[in-house]
Amino acid sequence: MFGFNGTDKVFEKLTNSGAFLTAGKTPNVMTISWAMTGVLWGQKVLLVPVRESRYTKVKIDASNEFTVSVPFDRLGKELAYCGSHSGRSCNKFHETDLMPVKAKEVDTSVIHGCDYYFECTVLAKIPLTDEIAAQVLTMYPKKDFHTLYIGKVVAEYAK
Repeated sequence: MFGFNGTDKVFEKLTNSGAFLTAGKTPNVMTISWAMTGVLWGQKVLLVPVRESRYTKVKIDASNEFTVSVPFDRLGKELAYCGSHSGRSCNKFHETDLMPVKAKEVDTSVIHGCDYYFECTVLAKIPLTDEIAAQVLTMYPKKDFHTLYIGKVVAEYAK
């Protein structure tokens, strides 16, 4: 049996305020506001979409792991910055007060000061295409589709 205790507040904050998705041994961080959790293939999973153009996608593809750090009532300025700047052209940790902290189970970081954390290894990735995304093509005027990463949750914890 898989528990999902306390996730209502986690996903309310994630979808309304955003969260940090981090990947890579030399970590890059980006803002996300979409995710799903559930059970798939007998494992607890977290599904996160990452656009093809994002630098974090390169990091996930290279490492096959990622973390999601959810702040509840702070770090709004940092979420805005990480959602509007690319790690290809700046070091978001140097430009903000964010501090990466070694994750417990995967070889990347979580963001210090958040309230809830997911650490995941990639089980599968599903690139969206015109055909798959036909019902939501208005979300992709530039055809910069997401890849849906299905991550096995290997650690989940509150601060």
